[in-house]
Amino acid sequence: MTAPFYAHTRRNSDHSAEIEMLLLRYPRISTHELETLIDIFPRLPMVDMALMTADNRLAEPLAAFHRDHGDHFYAPVKALVILLAFPFAAIGALWWFVS
Repeated sequence: MTAPFYAHTRRNSDHSAEIEMLLLRYPRISTHELETLIDIFPRLPMVDMALMTADNRLAEPLAAFHRDHGDHFYAPVKALVILLAFPFAAIGALWWFVS
């Protein structure tokens, strides 16, 4: 007995459907649509991103979008340093208060 094959194992969210439509037309999208794409894209669930990456229709436009606008999705180094330094500072302060 074999298991049935399903192309999509889950229903796409509304945001992922909107992003797929925009990516299929990328780079021929308006400035407003580009802003929408940049705003919504980082909040997509990882499963939806993985499905888009695996989709042959979206792979090339997605790569072009990341090449052109990928710098919008990286966390600033200063924020990462502060985020990583905070636990060490808290542990050091706690150790200083206890001893």
